[in-house]
Amino acid sequence: MSSGSSEHLVQMANDIGNYFRAEPNRQVALDGIANHINKYWAPRMRKKFVEYVQQHGGAGLDELPRAAVAKVNGGPAPVGQQVTTAPAAAK
Repeated sequence: MSSGSSEHLVQMANDIGNYFRAEPNRQVALDGIANHINKYWAPRMRKKFVEYVQQHGGAGLDELPRAAVAKVNGGPAPVGQQVTTAPAAAK
C-alpha cells in the first residue's frame, strides 16, 4: 500500500482520532484532529482524504475523524453554514 493510498489515509486519520478520543470536549477533539491534518498532511493528501470521504461516505473511518472532515482544509463547509473569511486585524 502506498503512502498516498486512501486506505493508508483512513488508517492515519483513525490513529489521530484515537489520540484525541480521550479529550472530554468533543469540539476540542474535532478541532485537534482537523488541525493536525491541516498542519502535517500535504495538500494532495488532504484533497485525496476529503475526496475519499465524499465519494465513499467515510467507509472505514471512525466517528471522530469522519466528523472532523468538515474542518479539514479543502473539505466541505458544514451543512447550513457559509464559509467566510475573517476580517484582517486592524493595526
